[in-house]
Amino acid sequence: MRNKGYLLLFTLGICLFLTQAAYGQDQNKTRNELKDQYGLEYRMFRFTLVPGLSTNGYKATDYVSKYSLNILAGYNGALYKGFELGGLFNGNKYYASGVQIAGLINYSGKETTGIQLAGLGTYSGEEMQGIQLSGVGNLSNSDMQGLQFSGAFNISDGYSQGLQASGALNMAQDGMQGLFAAGLGNISGGESQGLLFAGGVNIAKTDMQGIVASGLLNYAKNMQGMSFSTLNISEKFQGIQAGVANIAHEAQGIQIGIINYADRFEGVPVGLVSIYKENGRSNLDVWTSDAGFTNVGIKLGTHQIYNMVSVGYNTFLDRDVWQLGWSIGRLHKYPTHFLYTDFSYFKINEGGWSKDLNSLFKYRLLFGKELANRLRIYGGPTFNMLISKIPESKDYTWYHLLNFGAKDRNYVFWIGYSVGIQLL
Repeated sequence: MRNKGYLLLFTLGICLFLTQAAYGQDQNKTRNELKDQYGLEYRMFRFTLVPGLSTNGYKATDYVSKYSLNILAGYNGALYKGFELGGLFNGNKYYASGVQIAGLINYSGKETTGIQLAGLGTYSGEEMQGIQLSGVGNLSNSDMQGLQFSGAFNISDGYSQGLQASGALNMAQDGMQGLFAAGLGNISGGESQGLLFAGGVNIAKTDMQGIVASGLLNYAKNMQGMSFSTLNISEKFQGIQAGVANIAHEAQGIQIGIINYADRFEGVPVGLVSIYKENGRSNLDVWTSDAGFTNVGIKLGTHQIYNMVSVGYNTFLDRDVWQLGWSIGRLHKYPTHFLYTDFSYFKINEGGWSKDLNSLFKYRLLFGKELANRLRIYGGPTFNMLISKIPESKDYTWYHLLNFGAKDRNYVFWIGYSVGIQLL
């Protein structure tokens, strides 16, 4: 019990110290200035059982105090750079500056500055500054600055700055700046800047800048930075988008997803389906290689950078061997010819789909020429590495530059070739 008592005294001391350190900005506001502003009388101490039964009588809202003890609940004029403890409710008609601890609610009709701890929530009629911790929510009718932690929500009708963490929602009417973490979402009626993490959504009505991650959706009119979510949507985007689907009107940077879409995109697409209306490509490729696979692929992306999904069948072998591949590459244009350089991964299957390791990594240098409008031929050397646990994989190439086994895997390296045509 003695140790617990020391711990409580130490905690209260820390709170008082943080209050004085964090709110030095109020030092120029004297008690006389506060009296002139709100017409309040100063009394250092006050004790309240319930509103109306206090040392300040039934006119408790006419007084400001430094130290306040509300046995059950208190509703007073103001708290000035002090400490207030309430069994259930701490209420101040005008402002609260200092440390407030309540079993249920801390309330201030106007400004709130300091450290507030409440079992349910903290409410400020105007600006809220400092450290607020509540079981359910922190609510401010104006700006919110500092550190806010709640079990459910932090809501500001103005601008939020600092660090906010909630079990469900962080919301600001005018904008957000800082570090925000929420179980469901961070929602801003204006701009969002900083680090935003949410289990559900991050939404900004105007601009969003920084590193943004969510489980379902990141949305902003204009986005700059890094955006990670199942679905990333913005009108204009600069940076990195990574998710199942990335959608933008104009985008610059890197898009990584199963589906990438933009009206106009400048950068590097990494995906299965990358569609760009104004400067995109959609080609059909047919090619063969020294390993005996005849392949058909769909090449999408920008004119300069492309992704390709392909399927191939080995016509050299007397059994069913097929492969599914994905490639990322770049087009290099020259006055008389062009060059494709790409990297590919192929999953090779014997018969039906196999979970056994049987992978081919390929780098290609393909020189080509355009014969007619949207008809190109190409060919060139390939550099191949096969990693397989399947004994039959030795048939995929007719020679080996390097062949060795390790940890039940066989590694094969060779130089081959590819020739093909590109249509559409």
